[in-house]
Parts: sequence; C-alpha cells; structure tokens
Amino acid sequence: MKMMMKAVLLATATLGGVAVLPTLASAQAVSNVAVADLDDAVGKSNAYVLAVNQIKITHKATIDAVDARTAVLNNELQGLAKAFETARAAPNPNQAALQTQAQTIQKKQQDAQRELQNMAAPYAVAEAFAKDQITKKLETALKNVMAAKKITLLVKPEALWIPAAAPSDVTADVIAQLNTLVPSVGITPPPGWPNNQQAAGAAPAAPAPAKPQPSGR
Repeated sequence: MKMMMKAVLLATATLGGVAVLPTLASAQAVSNVAVADLDDAVGKSNAYVLAVNQIKITHKATIDAVDARTAVLNNELQGLAKAFETARAAPNPNQAALQTQAQTIQKKQQDAQRELQNMAAPYAVAEAFAKDQITKKLETALKNVMAAKKITLLVKPEALWIPAAAPSDVTADVIAQLNTLVPSVGITPPPGWPNNQQAAGAAPAAPAPAKPQPSGR
C-alpha cells in the first residue's frame, strides 16, 4: 500500500504551511540544517507497521480477492498486448486496426484499474485512516526533534545539497518521536470518516494490472 502523505519542505514554524527554501548560497550559511524523509518516518513507525499487519489479517479475504482478480486481468491484458505486437510486426500492418487494438487495450486497463480500486476500497480506507492518525502527530514529532537537536532548518533529503557539509539525517529521530507520541492506531474509521476527511480520493490505489505499451508506428 502506497503512502498517502507526501513530504513537503519543513521549517521550524509550521508543518502545514510551505516554508521558503533558501537559495543554495544562503543555505550554505545556515547552521544546523537537517533532512528528514517524512514518508519513511510514517511508514516505519511502529503504529503504521502494526496497523498494516492488522489490516492484512482483518481484510485478508478482500486482499486475496484483489490479488486473484489482478492476476486474471493481467493475463487478459497480456493476451491483448501480445496480439497487438503480432499484428504490428506483420508486413504492411493495418494502422487503423492497430489503433483500434491500442484503444481497446487502453480501455481495458482503465476499466481494470477502476474495478480493482473499488474492490480494494475497504483496506485502502483502513490504511488511510491509520496513516491519518499518525500524520496528525507528525508536526509535534518534528518540533520535538528540531528542539532537541537545535535544528534551524529541516528539509526533504532531495531538496537540499550542500557539498561542503552534508546535512544530518534525523529521520530515525522522527520515527522515535512518533513511536512515543502514537504507539498504536485504530484501523476502523468512524461512520462518515472517508467523506469528512476526503480520504476516498486520497486513499492508496489498488494494485494495478500489468501495463503494456501499445503504440502504432
């Protein structure tokens, strides 16, 4: 299951607001710069790991059904893709027919993705709910780490590069803080939670079928 929350640039003042990243020249002059991978921190927190394991047990029948249906859809798509490649490799291929085949494969992929997302909704929402509870403690965890380490600027690992002095990575410290602040979370959201939290649209996508790449010459 993919992480729903995407890390953004962080500063001491806020987590929700987007801070302004200094230019490389000014960043080099900032002391106590550190990096933290927030996706990794949430994903490796004890609460999230426990929640995912619980979801695998609670929603095992649904997960198994999605896996089985994914295999069937993959086989169907691979058959269509093989037929397309055979037709395209033939002498003087019919371009109109190839275009029709390509459109058929594309529609099949889209229909399969929608079907799998609908099937996976129960455990996708459960994961989104668990993750939401952890991310609500993330700002406090970051503030605690920054205060303890006397960090003045905290960014994503890929957002800053300082050749002279590579910033320290405090992801492990953030994980430790999350483990203290939120040792466990529930996986059953209250009635109406997906709509209230807009989780339906943000829930992790179901496993996608294999995606052939049809294209005409």
